[in-house]
Amino acid sequence: MKNPLNAIGLRRVSVVSSLAAMAALAASCSSKTPDSGVDPSPNPSTNPTAATGGAASSVGGSGLNTGSTLNLGGDITKSMPDGPCKDLECAVPKCEGAAKTTITGKVYDPAGKVPLYNVLVYVPNAPVPAFTDGATCDRCGASVVNPVTSAITDETGTFVLQDAPAGTDIPIVLQVGKWRRQLKVPAVTGCADTQFNDPTVVRLPKSKAEGDIPKIAISVGGADQMECLPLRMGIDPAEFTTADGDGRIHLFLGHSNTGNGGGGKPVTAFDATHNAGAALTSSDTLWATKESLMKYDITILSCEGGSFERQKPMAVRQALYDYESAGGRVFASHWHNVWFEQGPDPLPMTGTWNTRMPNPAGNAQNENGDNTPQLATINQTFPKGEALAKWLMNVGASTTLGNMDVVYPRDNIQAVNPTYAREWITVKNPNFPDSPTAVQYMSFNAPLGAADDKICGRAVYTDLHVASVDNNTTANAMGFPASCEMRDLSAQEKAVAFMLFDLSSCVQNEDEVPKPPK
Repeated sequence: MKNPLNAIGLRRVSVVSSLAAMAALAASCSSKTPDSGVDPSPNPSTNPTAATGGAASSVGGSGLNTGSTLNLGGDITKSMPDGPCKDLECAVPKCEGAAKTTITGKVYDPAGKVPLYNVLVYVPNAPVPAFTDGATCDRCGASVVNPVTSAITDETGTFVLQDAPAGTDIPIVLQVGKWRRQLKVPAVTGCADTQFNDPTVVRLPKSKAEGDIPKIAISVGGADQMECLPLRMGIDPAEFTTADGDGRIHLFLGHSNTGNGGGGKPVTAFDATHNAGAALTSSDTLWATKESLMKYDITILSCEGGSFERQKPMAVRQALYDYESAGGRVFASHWHNVWFEQGPDPLPMTGTWNTRMPNPAGNAQNENGDNTPQLATINQTFPKGEALAKWLMNVGASTTLGNMDVVYPRDNIQAVNPTYAREWITVKNPNFPDSPTAVQYMSFNAPLGAADDKICGRAVYTDLHVASVDNNTTANAMGFPASCEMRDLSAQEKAVAFMLFDLSSCVQNEDEVPKPPK
């Protein structure tokens, strides 16, 4: 943690010294209340009994102290580092021996059901800055200023905050990208571990009333229901609106290939109980320009049952890439390979793009195949791939490390160019024994080929689907959200949810293990 020298607005607390010559020396520790955001100082020093079981410290004195011992009452003392402490830094107890003040917990998805990997958890030491809607070239830790302590959740969703402040109502922030929730731990005991893992509490927000949700555009399609995934993840249906609404998720009407073996008819409107049954605006308006895309932090493109190249001319393919390069995040599902395979240079060089039929579960008599599970392999040669394999085991989506079953896999990309992109999940297509690999999930940072400090955005392509049936025309006719089957996430949907939250996270070098800001 950093300890900037700032005497303005500090609460003066007397320092007890064992040396008579230093009896008059005092330390200054701030617990000022900010004008907005989370109060970074829930007055642990004014409630020491809750933290230590001792008497309240005396108030008074003046000046700053460097390296003395702050009496927090009872048997626990706070040792200041070299330089003055500030705000909640002053409430971190000095413990004897190997003891530490820690907060341990798990972070869950908005539904409070699935623990999440790579969520930043920290105790703020200043007001938490507001996010700006829309794509931005953010950096890991840019929105986190001088945390008292921080950690990243592991493959079980677990975090441990080391050297945490002791006291009551200690603020804690859960954050992955622009998903963020601010909570308070009711009581943290000094020099002991405090458990904070109630899934109904320690989860990402369901609505903007609970916290921050990135602004997301979803282009619905006729051959999948990506719009249903956030709903099943726990997002409040009220957050789904048209492009003119104030919800955090805007739905747009994509294309469909009804009658040509490419899926069914997409949902075209809300149901009568939501947004007055409003019709969806065409996705053509969403991706028309870079500016129209830049309004959104994340753009999700659901499978349309065909590539629809004529509806996606080179100008809009360039706009999508420019959006990615400026900090936008794109989640493109099956048949949206056109944006990359036939996109502006150097996008086609991200992999070996070739749409092959029959599909991995198909054959000459039934090219599309059925929902017979196919064995998928997780690429564990990089840190997040290794984490995905373990996470899938932990959330019950896999029974064998490095493998999982998938249904309705497709075959649009056979290899990933490691110079530009990363392979995550593959299956084998037995219809092409000489080159059977079919990539099911790949990602790249943008701009392609840029140095780490110039990377801003990210895009992923997946051949995985989330709908439980291959044709959703009947369900979609009911309007959203009645069109969505409400149930727990399937194993395949859990994998897609992992990818979606990973897409939301700050952009980094994928060869490095995610680390919390200090």
